[in-house]
Amino acid sequence: MIVSKQYEWLNGEWKSNNETVIKPQLCLVFGSRFEIEKEGILAVEELKKKYPGTKVVTTSTAGNIVGDELKDNTMIATCLSFEKTEINVLSFTIGKGRAEKIGSLIANSYAQERLSYLLLLSTSEVDAESLIHGINSVFAGKINVSGGVAGDDTRFEKTLVGVDEDIKENNIVAVGFYSDNLLVSNGSRGGWSPFGPKARVTKAEGNILYEIDNAPVLPIYKEYLGKKAKDLPSSGLLFPFSIIDEETGERIVRAIQDINEEDESLVFYGEIKKGSSIQLMRAQTEKLFEGAVDSASKSLLTKDLIPPQVAILISCVARRLALDQLTEEELEEVRSVYGEKTTMCGFYSYAELSPVKGNSRCHLHNQTLTITSFSEF
Repeated sequence: MIVSKQYEWLNGEWKSNNETVIKPQLCLVFGSRFEIEKEGILAVEELKKKYPGTKVVTTSTAGNIVGDELKDNTMIATCLSFEKTEINVLSFTIGKGRAEKIGSLIANSYAQERLSYLLLLSTSEVDAESLIHGINSVFAGKINVSGGVAGDDTRFEKTLVGVDEDIKENNIVAVGFYSDNLLVSNGSRGGWSPFGPKARVTKAEGNILYEIDNAPVLPIYKEYLGKKAKDLPSSGLLFPFSIIDEETGERIVRAIQDINEEDESLVFYGEIKKGSSIQLMRAQTEKLFEGAVDSASKSLLTKDLIPPQVAILISCVARRLALDQLTEEELEEVRSVYGEKTTMCGFYSYAELSPVKGNSRCHLHNQTLTITSFSEF
């Protein structure tokens, strides 16, 4: 069984209402970038004093999830003690253009025998989709991989990820879970509603979309956004595109990162392939809540639909912007599926990493709520 304990960083120390005594192998710290820069090293040192030998993995966020609450301007630690699972934490720093090679290096750094799950956390400076391509080239969907891209609230200035006191930009942390007694499941849903006609990508390169149906994409996109077009690229977070995944037939959501007025193109957070079917999407509150319930339901363990002992929620910052004051209701929807015994932790991210179906290959997602749930038996 996994035993957990959660803390909040308050007035220079970790505070918890939970009196449980644990000896964790892993502590996940999710927090505001400013708080991490200011007191992150001290916070890590204090955790390691409490729990000698534990590995502390820190990620900056666009909001911190603890249970069904959203916490800003703070750090949240979720410490996990496993009975029958070994944890292997590795950190990688990369330069531009090397993400796919590092992805294959990461995968090759982990022996696959008894590897139940790999948690992947990266900064936004890393090309997360290329990273996933590299990992998939080695694991080929045989290992459950999920995680997310760190956030920086809505500033989009820089993000931080690290192990123990080594917290920095251009960083990736991988956490391998080795066990014959660990059940892992995933759920990943958006809840955004498609509108407008489907189109075919006729010109694209990497993460840049130039033309749909042989016409420049930016003028078409601006026409659909109307008055909101003047706020591009930030308003693009609320109007992503869905791409039909060629392998599974499922929709993968892609968000706008930037626009280029000169060549009338859109820059996305993930790759756009020529020939793909593409459709514009927009937010509807009820649909987003339905997506949260669906993600939680898909992540229930075994055919008996047993609630997990621990669930890591990684939700896109765009969902938070769309839901605004209703953001915590998304978390309450997940809680309604799990009940009160599941430890829920996580953060609002700049991109999400998760399989599309079950233990298939990992994919990069935008605008989704992805959940990884696990229990020891």
